[in-house]
Amino acid sequence: MPYADVIDVPTRGGLQIVRDHDGDLEGNTASRQFGEVRVCLLEGGPREMIRPGRLIERTDGEYLRVCRLLAGEAWVFQDGRHGVARGSQLICYDSTRPYKVVMPERFRMVALLLPHRLIGLTSQGTEPLTAKPWHGSQGLGALMSRLLVGLERHGEEVETAIDLLGDSVAGLAAALFAERIRSVADESDVGKQALMLNVQSFVRERLADPGLTPMTVARRYKVSLRYLQKIFHEYGTSPARWIRDERLARCKAELSDPGLDHLPIALIGERSGFYGASHFSRLFRDRYGITPREFRKRG
Repeated sequence: MPYADVIDVPTRGGLQIVRDHDGDLEGNTASRQFGEVRVCLLEGGPREMIRPGRLIERTDGEYLRVCRLLAGEAWVFQDGRHGVARGSQLICYDSTRPYKVVMPERFRMVALLLPHRLIGLTSQGTEPLTAKPWHGSQGLGALMSRLLVGLERHGEEVETAIDLLGDSVAGLAAALFAERIRSVADESDVGKQALMLNVQSFVRERLADPGLTPMTVARRYKVSLRYLQKIFHEYGTSPARWIRDERLARCKAELSDPGLDHLPIALIGERSGFYGASHFSRLFRDRYGITPREFRKRG
């Protein structure tokens, strides 16, 4: 699955590129998908990338972009503030709100695109993270900074278990964001976000367990089932639906993996907690409009 080259063009996907500095505007991006996580490489001459609110649509998808400069520097403007990142530093901006990113000189940058649901944050919950650089030389920030460099250099060498790699990247990012938010958010908000992140990590590690239910999760974290449902409701879902969708998403990713073609479809379901081939097939068809067998045949 090699990187695919894409040439930047004005207003591509609601993104406007405005020439405002000396130097060549030409550049290109390359991207690679790891499950639901995407890694992009952007390089080129000085530029500005602007996305005004009028060009943002709900269908664009909700994700947080984490950037790590390999050369040059980036100025990120969002949520009424701006930050400058260079070297091993990390900086974020959110796709659901207007932003501007300026590269004042030739640059090379790797970026991680994380869907909100994978990191346990709503679009509003990312506001404390945007346009604020943080160190990439210590703690969790250092792990993420090095990971992005490694994915940029060696991403094409990953052959199997791509969805699991994506989950691992999302888990590390979630831990990093929780640490960041803890220093700036209200205690009540931190508690909710920390619970959501912990629950998501707990569930993803136990998808194969048929006894995994909202009640077992609530008991594990010593909260009432009603409170757990309230937290998930703020994210537009329920604990039961989220667990089911995570299981189905894992099955879908494994059915797409050529390295797992030798596994029977029923076993793919069991690896994510669906015991009973007909039950798994029905849930998969209800979610994706196609049976697991038909999905695998389509490649």
